[in-house]
Amino acid sequence: MKELEIKQLGELPFGVTEALNQLRINLGFCGGGIKIVMMTSSVPNEGKSFLTLHLWKMMAEVGVKTLLIDCDFRNSEMRRKYGIHSTSGQKLIGGAHYLAGQASLEEVIYKTNVPNGYMIPVASTIANPTILLESDNFSRMVEECAGQFSYILLDTPPLGRVADALTIARHCHGSVLVVRSGSTPRKLVENSAQLLRRTESPLLGVVLNRADVGSRSNAYYHRYYGSSDYGYGYGHSHNKPTTNGGK
Repeated sequence: MKELEIKQLGELPFGVTEALNQLRINLGFCGGGIKIVMMTSSVPNEGKSFLTLHLWKMMAEVGVKTLLIDCDFRNSEMRRKYGIHSTSGQKLIGGAHYLAGQASLEEVIYKTNVPNGYMIPVASTIANPTILLESDNFSRMVEECAGQFSYILLDTPPLGRVADALTIARHCHGSVLVVRSGSTPRKLVENSAQLLRRTESPLLGVVLNRADVGSRSNAYYHRYYGSSDYGYGYGHSHNKPTTNGGK
């Protein structure tokens, strides 16, 4: 199996690490049938890819064989920000090559420098990946990977920009919506939640990112997303994590 290295992972502050660990544990509480999870947001710059990458890393480091599929073919933040490159020096082959019938699944799954961590990267930008995402190859890719890995995380584009995430959600056991505290308008978050509810995969919960745990404005998010319609409400700051459990 080919290998790639992710250079820009780095160490996180203790509070952020603990908050991510709580998120990992909460996902486990969703049940053994939840193993294919889509990570999305309403708009760019909410921290979705950052959280996805570090959650994947944490799952792998506790001994869970975990696959991260980068599905943001239009504008992959992972490809741009985290120094992902092939250790062999060969040109990277990504998920789009498999979806287009130009590579086998084995050729696009990479072992990484994170133990038990595997990735299907984005190798190059695609202006309109809709046909690829709606193809039989996409459902086949997810199904075959589910037979090889204990967990699969899919990083997708924001819901407010394109319909890619809604197409991908149909192939997942559940979705997690990342919300940047104090930045994303409430109405936009509510609209994203409604869009996800219409898919065949349940909204497992909301990650409230960069939350000031003492802020009055965040009480709305905790009340609303802590309801029984959601698996959990969740937030973190660089100093102190917080969770709000749903039923």
